[in-house]
Amino acid sequence: MGGQKRIKSVTTDPRWRDMVIRYRYNWALAVVELFGMIPTWQQEEIMNSVQETGSQTTVTSGHGTGKSSLTAMMLLIYMIMYPDARVIIVANKIGQVKTGVFKYVKTYWANAARRHPWLQNYFTLTDTMFYEKSRKGIWEVLCKGYRLGNEEALAGEHAAHILLILDEASGISDKAIAIMRGALTEDDNRMLMMSQPTRPSGYFYDSHHSLARHPDNPNGFWNAIVLNSEEAPHVTLKFIREKLVEYGGRDSLEYMVKVLGRFPRNVSGYLLGRDECDRAARRKVYLEKGWGWVATADVGNGRDKSILNICKVSGYGDARRVVSFKLVEMPGTMDPISFGDYIANECTQERYPGITIAVDGDGVGSGTLKQLERRGVNAVSIRWGQPPFSKKVRERFKNQRAWSNIMAADAIRSGRMRIDISQHTAEQASKIPYFMDEMGRIMMVPKPQMRQKLNIKSPDRWDTYCFIFLIGYRPAEAELSEDMADFTQSKLDELSELDALLT
Repeated sequence: MGGQKRIKSVTTDPRWRDMVIRYRYNWALAVVELFGMIPTWQQEEIMNSVQETGSQTTVTSGHGTGKSSLTAMMLLIYMIMYPDARVIIVANKIGQVKTGVFKYVKTYWANAARRHPWLQNYFTLTDTMFYEKSRKGIWEVLCKGYRLGNEEALAGEHAAHILLILDEASGISDKAIAIMRGALTEDDNRMLMMSQPTRPSGYFYDSHHSLARHPDNPNGFWNAIVLNSEEAPHVTLKFIREKLVEYGGRDSLEYMVKVLGRFPRNVSGYLLGRDECDRAARRKVYLEKGWGWVATADVGNGRDKSILNICKVSGYGDARRVVSFKLVEMPGTMDPISFGDYIANECTQERYPGITIAVDGDGVGSGTLKQLERRGVNAVSIRWGQPPFSKKVRERFKNQRAWSNIMAADAIRSGRMRIDISQHTAEQASKIPYFMDEMGRIMMVPKPQMRQKLNIKSPDRWDTYCFIFLIGYRPAEAELSEDMADFTQSKLDELSELDALLT
């Protein structure tokens, strides 16, 4: 009776047995001879750990250490070398893993197939799958997405040879890890966790501390490895310098986590110290040509006062320069409509040529914006609870509030912003708590928590300086009316007198 020809397994091929003998316990050699790649010393350290039967390896890593390419190398080696092997990759962003890791898988598999064309008779690679043809569904690579509250979906993996890879493991819940570890019951069930160390708590943190194996803790069972970007062979000095500037120095939270690969003592703190804020009220700041006027307003709700902040600005992004010109705190009795009238009367084009006005548009601020519209005044609505503008920035910051706070703090540290001389402003600016979430993004502590848990009032004055980094501006006009020129000159003279005291 006829029928389909049975697909032969790679294990029946004598060439496979020769390959297993040569490479099963020497993955670094396999990378060189199969893929034509030379692993970095950091990648080789991880491979030497993972290649051990039943290994448990945990890795903290900064930028540029080659985690995606390393994952691709190891899953191919494990799949080829072990019959009925299963490689399970678990991640928050499974789409990113598929496109990132499998991009390298395609390259390395093509290299291996050129050197050993017979391998293609037994293994198949698609955009998101790699499997042995005779055992599809059993001998394969599987990607699983992690979602908080649905951890049970990660259960059910059992095989003699399993390599479980947790990508960005710091963001995976302890419950999910416990469920996955519960399935690793056989001698050659291996587990690899890799992540930036975004949380100083949880199972991933413990795997580098209380559960890590070292001379002082011989009962530990995790081989803990730290990959420092500063030591990575493919990371340039130029990149490190850029990150030092971008993250705010070597002691900053982001640099410690995302470059040094180290767990900080806490993933929270305050943006600025009081001495930095006091200096920012006294310093000289020189504006670039084409500077413009900007007015930002934070609208109070009765409990908090409304603030109008008028500044001179130049530049954009991390080159923006800010000089405080006039900050006015409204009486607590002023309602949003009246505040809109005050802004319209104060921020005229005659007085501040080309001025850009921005108002916190959430909540009661909508009333102020509507009143400005009725008065014929164009104003920008600040909605800083929204995500940042670009994909690159969204990877670092939860929302526009976090981004603008970091930008304002960096402007103070780098000498690009002068705030007003009020002690209230310096006090607020030095008490801005922030933290890092499990995805490695900077977040500001929500204001209700600031008030209830930290006893910190809403930093309305400081917020108006942060708003400045969210808006554009128009260069001030060259000519003013005689009366307005006298008014503006008198204010500029006040600034000059203050500058003179600083020199």
